[in-house]
Amino acid sequence: MLAALAREIEEETGWHLRHVRRCLGTSTWTGEDGAGLRHEADYLVQVDGDLDRPALEWSKHTAYGWFGLDNLSRLKEHRAPGDFFIHDLLARALSQRP
Repeated sequence: MLAALAREIEEETGWHLRHVRRCLGTSTWTGEDGAGLRHEADYLVQVDGDLDRPALEWSKHTAYGWFGLDNLSRLKEHRAPGDFFIHDLLARALSQRP
């Protein structure tokens, strides 16, 4: 699992995994494409690389941003009630900082 995490971080951002601080949890949902259940594990990590210039594949991403407690509410913009998964995940991670 950690090898896949390191590979995905590098593929999606160009950054290199330095340290896994903790697992934030796992979730399961049904995809809209009829392919069945999806499973996701989310981690809080430290990386090496230029944090101001991730090497994003713009065909897969439309934007990126940095969030803290002071601007976390932006993640609820243009989302339906109950569709706050990313907001709630980050809020939990930020409130449990070591």
